[in-house]
Amino acid sequence: MMWLLALQLATAPTQPALAPAPYVVGPAQHYESAKEDFAHQRFSDADSEVNAALRESPYMVPALVLKARLAIFAKRPDVAKSCLITAITVDPSSEDAQFYLGLLFFMQNDFHLALSPLQKSQILSPKNPLPAFYLAMTEEALGAETKALDFFEQAQNLSPEKSPQSAEILVAYGRFLLSLGRTEDGIEKERRAIEADPQSRDARYELAKGLDHQGDFKNAALEGERALILPKGDTGDPQIHFLLAGLYRKLNQPDLAKLHMEKFQASSQTPRR
Repeated sequence: MMWLLALQLATAPTQPALAPAPYVVGPAQHYESAKEDFAHQRFSDADSEVNAALRESPYMVPALVLKARLAIFAKRPDVAKSCLITAITVDPSSEDAQFYLGLLFFMQNDFHLALSPLQKSQILSPKNPLPAFYLAMTEEALGAETKALDFFEQAQNLSPEKSPQSAEILVAYGRFLLSLGRTEDGIEKERRAIEADPQSRDARYELAKGLDHQGDFKNAALEGERALILPKGDTGDPQIHFLLAGLYRKLNQPDLAKLHMEKFQASSQTPRR
């Protein structure tokens, strides 16, 4: 899910600032400049501009949220948390502040703490699929299967079809269904993810795992090989090599099994099963 998380941090729209007075450089202008720098991934410039905005207006909620997003990128969760709590104290109805605080807790595996701000974000922005999506994964992590399924369904229905965002939601949904032993349903979600984003390596990998569970080793190996040549997502090469080594053993192709196991062993990464 890190791809979607990074995309959301980098590209999600920021809250609008108040219209500035003409020809006067003030916090609104600094914030607008920071937004533009952030959109173009000029993070150092964005940080300078948002700090300038906050020096003049310390409780400007959109600027606090933007500074928090920059701090998450910079691996400064302490700064991000402080900014978001301040923003929520000033304006509890800020859906962005609530969402990013929940996201921050989710990233830190503080799932119980993540629930409340994500729930508030969903109430404030009921048509946004991302609060429902992160609530689904949070409830999954907490072992609340029924709630997780409900939120995955909500996120799936809210997300635009044929988009990378939709594909990521479907990949996670399918993976969860596979973990519940609902192999057919999981495979169906992964196929839909591939339709939404044919370049999704994660979807191909999860589909290969589902087909493996189903006993369709030949098509599982085909999907694994396809995943291997796609751009990297959450799924790394070692995970795919490990899966393919097992599949080729089942297909009685020891040379290919040996090749992929050697490639897996050449890496220090641990496979995700």
